[in-house]
Amino acid sequence: MTGLYRQACGLLLLALPLTCAAEPTPGYSKRFPAKWLEQDGTIQLNTVCYNYPENSYMYRMCRNEAVNTLQTRCQRYQAVAQRMPDNSHYLELADKYCTAAHLYSPLPDSRR
Repeated sequence: MTGLYRQACGLLLLALPLTCAAEPTPGYSKRFPAKWLEQDGTIQLNTVCYNYPENSYMYRMCRNEAVNTLQTRCQRYQAVAQRMPDNSHYLELADKYCTAAHLYSPLPDSRR
């Protein structure tokens, strides 16, 4: 029975689809995911990590990880937009995330 069980598990593993993570290493992005609000398709940078109490450890970790999240999404959508330059959806996403990545600072304005 053990051999049959191993064989079945092996087949299941081969049948599972392979997925690609957004970040090369998980880091804290899954533990402290960044959320933000948008207005007219623009990320409101002062709302990044609004889902955590402002003076908490989690808030600081989230804001630091948001740098990576925004840069990763910028690079991802820039690559897609270059492959499909006629697709305005990806051009808009690339612009949104690249602008946010360029302007974003993990330290809020009041702490700079």
